[in-house]
Amino acid sequence: MPIRALRRRVHEIARQIVRQHTSPARLAVAVWVGAIVGCTPLFGLHLPLCIALAFLLGLNQVVVYGAANISIPPLVPLIAFSSVQLGARLLGGSWMPIGLHDVTWRSAPAFAKSFFVNWLVGGAVVGATIGAVGAAVTYAIARARRRHHPPPAPTAEERTAALLDEAARRYRGLHPRFSVYAKMKYRMDPCYRAILPHVAPGTLTVDLGTGLGMLPVVIALAGEGRRAVGVEWDKEKLAAGKHAARELPEVELRDGDARAAELPPCDVITLVDMLHYYDAEAQRALLARCRAALRPGGRILVREGDAERRGGAHWTRWIERLAVRLGWNRGPSVRFRPVAELVADLEALGLAVRVDEVAGRLHPGNVLLVADAPR
Repeated sequence: MPIRALRRRVHEIARQIVRQHTSPARLAVAVWVGAIVGCTPLFGLHLPLCIALAFLLGLNQVVVYGAANISIPPLVPLIAFSSVQLGARLLGGSWMPIGLHDVTWRSAPAFAKSFFVNWLVGGAVVGATIGAVGAAVTYAIARARRRHHPPPAPTAEERTAALLDEAARRYRGLHPRFSVYAKMKYRMDPCYRAILPHVAPGTLTVDLGTGLGMLPVVIALAGEGRRAVGVEWDKEKLAAGKHAARELPEVELRDGDARAAELPPCDVITLVDMLHYYDAEAQRALLARCRAALRPGGRILVREGDAERRGGAHWTRWIERLAVRLGWNRGPSVRFRPVAELVADLEALGLAVRVDEVAGRLHPGNVLLVADAPR
């Protein structure tokens, strides 16, 4: 990647981190969470804890870590003493004696353990108390600032991020293996951001091997007359998808095998990480069925890993094979093919094909094949 493009990407990521989740309520919660982390004795882990909690709770990472810096050197002794004493009172019903005469070589390990546990428990309470005050002040300032200085119109990236957050919330209430998976995948897999711009308003999309129905849900939430049909043969995943798609009449999730399911005439067909479950001949037959269902000017979108790529792409292919062995994905086998072969198969069907990169931090080596039918 050229230096200029890398610098631009770094600036975009930094701007996104700073500007995301900046509503008064979210900023207040970010301060509260950061203060709790900052008052714990987990020094050296504050930064990764703040990043992880901000990611999981949908909070501004910069604000969370900024609030955690309440534990600056001049305040650490006061926070430590208050936290240890409060923790001892809550856990043991009495104050903790702290003095040299209370520590001997024999009692030092037990004293250190008690000191740490008391600080951890008391620190959470002290941090929550301090954080509540800071959160109230932050909320008031942010609310007043927003009244006098309305936030700028969200960028396309910010609108998409908000859309994915809304989609992830629809999976709440499900078993954690579904709800947590959906939340993590929406945030970390770039395929949703890459596919949405290719789905025009007023179109019908068929998503084969839809899994939890995550792509159809996002497409429906994008509005403007977009509709989506998902086909999935894993009944547990299908039930989870129907839970997420409740009250979304634009989404229909069907039980079926993508190789045999009836495909309605449609404008877009998506195959995300599913072609590699079949051998080359079965892949060509499936692509031919997709081509036959496309309306004039329709589009097939294929997200796949390239079998010829090296480096981090090995990780992507290994994870996919592991998911099949563990039963998370029910593909009969895993057969990645060179992207050049997939391009040739699509072009043989009379489609104009281009290849876009959709590699993510956890999905290196993936590409998106955009295959357009003539009008």
